[in-house]
Amino acid sequence: MAKTEEKTEKFIKADKELKEEIAAKLKVTTRTIEAALAYDTNSPTARLIRSYALNHGAKMFEVKEVKNPYDEVITL
Repeated sequence: MAKTEEKTEKFIKADKELKEEIAAKLKVTTRTIEAALAYDTNSPTARLIRSYALNHGAKMFEVKEVKNPYDEVITL
């Protein structure tokens, strides 16, 4: 079996009220907030949005892709 590259994905989960608060303070759309929190963008504004969200109660998650434990056939 070939060794595959481990893939991880990061995102920040914030409630609707916090997203709307950030959008109002920074004068951007909630879509901009969602893109920043999903790490789809990496502009200075996106980094500011992420830090503000994390400092005001949002949670960051890292999801790691794992190997399928059921890909080998086992005869019982």
